[in-house]
Amino acid sequence: MRRIPRSVRPLATALLFCCVWTVSVYAAEKNSSYNTALESIKADELGQQVGLLADSAMEGREAGTRGGKAAGDYVADQYAKIHLRGRGDNEGFFQPFAPNFRNILAMLQGSDPKLRDQMIVVCAHYDHVGYGGRGMSPDPYGAIHPGADDNASGTSAVLELAKAFTLLSEPPKRSILFVNWDAEEKGLLGSKYWVAHPTVPLDRVVAALNLDMVGRLRDNHVMVFGSRTGYGWRRLLCSHNDSPGLQLEFSWILKPNADHYSLFEHGIPVLMFHTGLHKDYHRASDLAKFINSQGMEQVTRMSFGLVYQLANGPTTPAYRAAAENETPETEKTALDQIAKPPERLGVAWVEDAAVSGGVVVSDINAGSPAERAGLREGDRIVRFAGHDIRSDDDFYGAVSAADSPASLTVKRSGEKKPLDLTVTLDGTPLRWGVTWRVDDAEPGAIILTYVIPGSPAARAGLLVGDRIYQVAGHDFADEAGFALLVKTPSDSVQLMTERDGRLRAATIQFRRTERLKRAA
Repeated sequence: MRRIPRSVRPLATALLFCCVWTVSVYAAEKNSSYNTALESIKADELGQQVGLLADSAMEGREAGTRGGKAAGDYVADQYAKIHLRGRGDNEGFFQPFAPNFRNILAMLQGSDPKLRDQMIVVCAHYDHVGYGGRGMSPDPYGAIHPGADDNASGTSAVLELAKAFTLLSEPPKRSILFVNWDAEEKGLLGSKYWVAHPTVPLDRVVAALNLDMVGRLRDNHVMVFGSRTGYGWRRLLCSHNDSPGLQLEFSWILKPNADHYSLFEHGIPVLMFHTGLHKDYHRASDLAKFINSQGMEQVTRMSFGLVYQLANGPTTPAYRAAAENETPETEKTALDQIAKPPERLGVAWVEDAAVSGGVVVSDINAGSPAERAGLREGDRIVRFAGHDIRSDDDFYGAVSAADSPASLTVKRSGEKKPLDLTVTLDGTPLRWGVTWRVDDAEPGAIILTYVIPGSPAARAGLLVGDRIYQVAGHDFADEAGFALLVKTPSDSVQLMTERDGRLRAATIQFRRTERLKRAA
């Protein structure tokens, strides 16, 4: 037995804005120079970089050791070769800190006199755990831990990004600060030291991207951390997740376990990309031969598009302090607030009745529209509001979308002919067949909380959790703007939606009987 749910009002939280993003702000400006730079990020070059950084000559790149120094020298040399400016101490590439560690910083100066003082940080830690041991590895001390994924992969991605940005015909408007942190494995020491002793004014850093363990892409799946630290991060990132796109998982976890957290604590919106832990994490078996260089190319190219827009956009995502108090538990609370559509007819029916056409009424709520219309238990509803009822989904969709009063046709035991009845329904029709919520971290987005079976939205393939970003080619500023677009009469509506980080087109089609009724 299935019942039409009792009335639960759709959740409609207030939509707050600090910035509104238009997905294709720079689509027209992406010229041949942009494409050349993007396409310079290649899997084979990324793989070669990882191989060099994870070579046994680097001795596992432990901070403060001979191998760590060799790795740092190599990274700084790569920045020098592409003619970036050092932004460490004394305009050099290094920022030394006690006892014998070194951050590496290089900057691409922005081209816009008004925006060049603002900076986008693109970063990764380059150290690893050396020969292991001392609680850093489950393997015995003495074997080199190459750290190919952790974090030669992120370091290589940052180096490739830096090179790509130097290939643009003109530098981006904002400056980009490329940073490789030291001593991350010892407790985020490099990033903590830098925010305490910044080599550029910290208040000029407007956004940061951290790449940590991006070398083991599996099932096209990438974890995204920090998306709630800036208003509009999610939509902005998805606009650069080019087809066929990576499957992005937006985590609410925000812990001091990676370098982006050091920047977040100082009021900077941050993101981190991560392709997931694996059995070789912090082990001598984290070898370059296991790196998915094609996957690294996908992640790094997505990063390029994101950083390009951050560096060129009229605004950047505003800092969202509320992220500090959000956890997977608060996410679950938000997701549990799923609003189902209001009960409109007040009946229960036999679930398997569709095999013989129609649905059979098994119960009628006292005082309900169904009772007032003269429906009886045992009636088979074969038509509702102009729609033939062949399944449960047909019935759900027809009741939810019907204007009131609505006609229905029933077959009743003892009656030779079908009976035509009229019912005055409760509530208002849901033309698309969805309920939704909004989230202040995602301005300009509607998040579906319920999709009625058999509704136009269900027929369009929409699912709970999908984001709607555009209706008929139009952005909307808030929930009220979305509601107005929903009410606009049309035979069909084109949507831009997002699911798991991938943008999708969807078309809401209305049945012919609905079109005729609106035209009447």
